[in-house]
Amino acid sequence: RSGGMSGSLPRIRRRGLDERPGRVLRGSVVRASGPTIVCMSEKDARGFTAEQIDGIRAGIRKRETSTDRAGFRGLDRVEITVLEGLEYEARNPHEAGVIRVGEPVDRGGLGEGSSPLSLVIAGAASCLTNQFIRSAVADDVPVRITGADVRGEFSRVMGGGFERITVEIKGEGDLRGEAALAYVRKAEQLCYIHVTLRKAVRMATILTLDGEERARSVTGPDSAEG
Repeated sequence: RSGGMSGSLPRIRRRGLDERPGRVLRGSVVRASGPTIVCMSEKDARGFTAEQIDGIRAGIRKRETSTDRAGFRGLDRVEITVLEGLEYEARNPHEAGVIRVGEPVDRGGLGEGSSPLSLVIAGAASCLTNQFIRSAVADDVPVRITGADVRGEFSRVMGGGFERITVEIKGEGDLRGEAALAYVRKAEQLCYIHVTLRKAVRMATILTLDGEERARSVTGPDSAEG
């Protein structure tokens, strides 16, 4: 409370951005009623703070050693609200985000949301991408993941479904041979969605670094890897 500040702490603001307290970006200049305050949050090349890295490592180590007790499983839930026609909002009650779901105009929708088919393959790819990034952080793998492409092949007949899903993970780094393949397989094992889908769908994961394919894994009911 020195320097003329008395009573409760001042509300901190960032000029040009939202002014909710407690949200400060790395290197941003914040202003209170008195002098300028500069808040720094150190991040590594991947964009993680030391606290985030510790949390990721702890989470990976817990998964590696976890066992399911009888009658105890993980649980997640999403609520769907119909907005209009074939347009919906999907919300996990424990998360801040809202997903807009819809169909394109040629299938009777308004074309304003992502289709359920897109969300299926997006979920598969983003879950896998997540585990590639987390695994690299936890195990100090010398790669930086920059994105992913996903392609889903499905049968259009009545009763048909997805038959093949291919995810190409893209990034930068010097990882090759057995080390690259082990990295791919660990990320697959950590991904709940990938492990679920490969029980019924042929799943292919391709790791591309610096524009070059470094590893490929194919699993599923009709693959040798299973």
